[in-house]
Amino acid sequence: MTNNSRYMTKAISEELDIELQVVLWQFYDEINEQRKEQMDYLQVFEISVCEETLTITNRQEVPSLQTKVIINNKVKGAKNTTVWIIDDERYQTMLFPKDY
Repeated sequence: MTNNSRYMTKAISEELDIELQVVLWQFYDEINEQRKEQMDYLQVFEISVCEETLTITNRQEVPSLQTKVIINNKVKGAKNTTVWIIDDERYQTMLFPKDY
């Protein structure tokens, strides 16, 4: 896990369930540990909802890498969406692409 401060936009706070926020931060930390110096500043998380599962696909552009996890869907009202996490080395921000 990083020691950087973490923030989120108002839209994330209001529209994305807290459980899913936690899952995304944990997934971010895992891929950050695995990729180390290959970690891009922009991480894209595509969330696909099925009745019983959530599929979260993470991708980055430089270098081009992709990781996918499938977890049990315990999040009420989860929707198909895309979330970004931007790391500017001082802090990390979770946002929807529309917030940029």
